[in-house]
Parts: sequence; structure tokens; C-alpha cells
Amino acid sequence: PDIVFFGEQLPERFFSCAADDFKKCDLLIVMGTSLVVQPFASLIGFPKSDCPRVLINRERAGESGASMEKSFIFDDEGRDLFIQGDCDTTINDLVERLGWNEKETSNK
Repeated sequence: PDIVFFGEQLPERFFSCAADDFKKCDLLIVMGTSLVVQPFASLIGFPKSDCPRVLINRERAGESGASMEKSFIFDDEGRDLFIQGDCDTTINDLVERLGWNEKETSNK
């Protein structure tokens, strides 16, 4: 499989794709991470400054003081949203609330 183990260098394609992909990003969803390991942790700073960013996690991560340039700022007025909880449970709830469950989508 195409995997990269902890401590191994990411392929060059990762960096070239990230630069192009984040230019088109209109919503960033980050789930289940401590946002400590680089270079992955720095990816939250790649989207444009007006792009909403959502962290779904058991605990807050990636806030100011963390080892990254453009940290999350979870306040009532900013572009960043923290949803505390288990990723699977939270996403299943979101899918249900949006009406994207299997029964609905299989009929379309």
C-alpha cells in the first residue's frame, strides 16, 4: 500500500498537490488529530484566509501557541469552529441531520 510511516519523508507529490488543492478549498474539515506532527499540522494554514475551518475532535488542537503559523482561533466571530466529540459519532449525526443517510441517497 501507499503509506508513509512516522518519521518517513512524504513524497514530493504531496507538496505539489497540497499547493494546488488548497487554492480551491472552500471548506476545510480536520478530524481526529492532535495537530502536532509536521508537515501535516501545517496544512490548516494552507487555505485562503476566508475559508471556514472545522475541527472535529475529542479535544481542541492546533490553537495559538502550537508549532504552526496559522493556528485555529476558536471564538464566536471567526472562521474556525470546534466540534467536540468522537469523529464517527459526530459525522454520523451530521449525515443524519443533512439527510444524507443511505436510504435517502440510494433512491436518487
